[in-house]
Amino acid sequence: MKLAFVLGTRPEIIKMAPLIQEAYKRGISPTVINTGQHRELLYPLWDFFGIKAHYNLDIMREGQDLSNTFARAISSISQVLEHHNPDWTFVQGDTTTTFAGATAAYYNKIKVAHIEAGMRTHDLFSPYPEEGNRQMVSRIANLHFCATPSNRDSLVSEGIDQDAIHVVGNTGLDSMAYVKPSDVEVKKWKTILLTLHRRESFGKGIEKILTAINYLADYGGIKIIFPMHPNPNVREAVAKFLKPSEAINICNPLEYPDFVNKMREADVILSDSGGVQEEAPFLGKPVVVLREKTERTETIGKSSFLAGFDAADIINKTVSLLTEGKIFQPDFVYGDGKSSQRILDIINK
Repeated sequence: MKLAFVLGTRPEIIKMAPLIQEAYKRGISPTVINTGQHRELLYPLWDFFGIKAHYNLDIMREGQDLSNTFARAISSISQVLEHHNPDWTFVQGDTTTTFAGATAAYYNKIKVAHIEAGMRTHDLFSPYPEEGNRQMVSRIANLHFCATPSNRDSLVSEGIDQDAIHVVGNTGLDSMAYVKPSDVEVKKWKTILLTLHRRESFGKGIEKILTAINYLADYGGIKIIFPMHPNPNVREAVAKFLKPSEAINICNPLEYPDFVNKMREADVILSDSGGVQEEAPFLGKPVVVLREKTERTETIGKSSFLAGFDAADIINKTVSLLTEGKIFQPDFVYGDGKSSQRILDIINK
């Protein structure tokens, strides 16, 4: 069996690496195609997972827009797929790389396996363009691997063949088994881990979020760890709206194992990341979700709390979580760490 994996962003390699490793264990030598949608963020991950890309397409350009990025990606991916003609092309999630990879495979009449299928907000502009990407991939995928039953139900309601849908959990949780826990430091303060990167947060949204962070930094007894995304929209907003404070530790993006351990050490996580909404419950950590809408609804009101861009709501939810003393148990609703094995078992049938 010939498999191709198309990826290009940090979340994609984290969620595809266990599948690629599982393929090698089964004697399958897959073709790994890296679009380069993220660059520097990927370098440490190739080494950490012990895998390599056979093709690096380098699609990104300064001042890129979505249409040009998509055009370069689909053209470059198509050339590789035409050469190798795999039985299956795997794509993951909802990025431009995902949509381009699935479309290129479809144009070449190659079967598409969609990992993390069926997530929906049912609003094409939230998140944008991810919601549109994943809905369009669902129309051309041959197999849909869902993390949860609610993801499956969304696909069924859209008319997708139930026999092509499989609930397997999220492969991103498989990757966490590779991270050795660090020594736990005794703290005299509460720790918040903050991440911001989503396109829909830019502008007024991120300004309101940073207003809340300024308040929390002044609250007392709190340390905020903020690995800042390299996107210029994030960095410019931080420079303009985030007040200097000894309570805030701004650092460069952390390598994957370091970030997982920062999640383990945090008392509360504030994030607009989809992956963090899956990983934090798996670790038993509460998340204040910095998005107006989320497709990961299974833990909302349990260990994930939607606050959007409302500064007062962000502050109130965070302070409540820091002071109420509730202990959150690990929740395996998004997966148990064995998703990759299930997926390849199904592919091999």
